[in-house]
Amino acid sequence: MLVDLHVHTNVSSRCSSVQPEELVERARELGLDAVCVTEHSTYRGAQVNYEYALERGFKVFRGMEVYTELGDMLVFGWEEHIRYYLFPFADLKREVEKRKGVIIPAHPCRGVADARHRHRHGIPDGLLESIFALETHNGAMTRKSNDEAERIRQEYGLFGVGGSDAHHVSHIGRCVTVFDDEPSNEEELMEALRTGRYRAAYMEEIRGFGGGSGQD
Repeated sequence: MLVDLHVHTNVSSRCSSVQPEELVERARELGLDAVCVTEHSTYRGAQVNYEYALERGFKVFRGMEVYTELGDMLVFGWEEHIRYYLFPFADLKREVEKRKGVIIPAHPCRGVADARHRHRHGIPDGLLESIFALETHNGAMTRKSNDEAERIRQEYGLFGVGGSDAHHVSHIGRCVTVFDDEPSNEEELMEALRTGRYRAAYMEEIRGFGGGSGQD
């Protein structure tokens, strides 16, 4: 099952130009089985896209991306709206754990210049004890950044996921997560993420075109 696990739309992410109808149409063109909408700091956009896609027979999982002092986190299982600023990771961890949700660091090696992405050389204990996977394939990152995330994943014995981090329709599906199973809702998605029965991949490599991430 091919899932783009990290997509933004213009419903709730002002930095994205992707409309719900474009998301569904493009995902189908690419042969994706599902996408996960992860708007910045809110669940609303994911819900709107879920309802739109449901009426058209396409699967949209709902999550969000939350800014913290330990980096940007993909969050599953917490249906909240968060103020658009750095949210304390300890608070995020507490709320997500109460709901038996999942936290996965997004683009963990984006760059040392960004104070929220300091994991180029390792993962702090406070974060490591709260996660079991990293986003190792991000369609908006360079191959070098993704390779470094993959190195860290292996070093710490974590699982790896892939997502496009799309903010434009042409970016959808650049990176994906290939699941062995076929989750049908968020509960099954979170369970699948915990099992590790999946891998991160570049769509171009799956399709046999070679290449890599969205940037050189």
